[in-house]
Amino acid sequence: MCVYSVRDATCLNYNIHVFPGKTEAAIKNFSPFYSRQYSVAFCNHVRSEVEQQRDLTSQFLKTKPPLDPGTVLYEAELCQFAEDIKKWKERYVVVKNDFAVESYENKEAYQRGAAPKSRILPAGGKVLTSEEEYNLLSDRHFPDPLASSEKESTPPFVVLPKDFPVYLWQPFLRHGYFCFQEAAEQKKFHALLSDCIRHLNQDYMKQTTFEAQAFLEAVQFFRQEKGHYGSWEMMTGDEIQIYFLFNC
Repeated sequence: MCVYSVRDATCLNYNIHVFPGKTEAAIKNFSPFYSRQYSVAFCNHVRSEVEQQRDLTSQFLKTKPPLDPGTVLYEAELCQFAEDIKKWKERYVVVKNDFAVESYENKEAYQRGAAPKSRILPAGGKVLTSEEEYNLLSDRHFPDPLASSEKESTPPFVVLPKDFPVYLWQPFLRHGYFCFQEAAEQKKFHALLSDCIRHLNQDYMKQTTFEAQAFLEAVQFFRQEKGHYGSWEMMTGDEIQIYFLFNC
């Protein structure tokens, strides 16, 4: 079953009615851990400032210098499923080095500085290129309790306008759907989205501010109290996304 908007609507309705209460309870449970780690991280920060310590650790692997803010990594006109009108539309898509996928009405709208029609931060997402892969992943996370155990052949909810789709699957967020005329264009956009996801998944964990360190350590201790040790694949995105995911 193809679930472009039906599943998204179900998830959104669930979030609206269930998550407010869960969020309030989760914040109450998590707050003591963050308060304790914030105090520790702040004291370490002050000590470091007073002693003027420097990180003398040598790095054999040199990282590339950061790009200038606003550097465009990708721009092209492509076919995107527009959630606001529930139709496929030709959009001008721009990705800058903040790794957000911005869609504009057309190239002229982008050049004159108009606001984007949509803006997607794909942290924690997965990029797929077939409807079968997309449906399997969606069904695993959001199973239909009324669905038959036998496989059914159902027509797609939205007919693809072109032969080479790209599906951006995101946990608890609206999914993104794109279509291309050529396989090479599909492959290029797939690689781009995968790179955006990789950067967004890891960039917060690379932050050196004491607030970020306090939050990440608080998440670690919070999970350990529940019996979860080791690395966690859902430690992705910014602090809001990380906190949302570990409470779902």
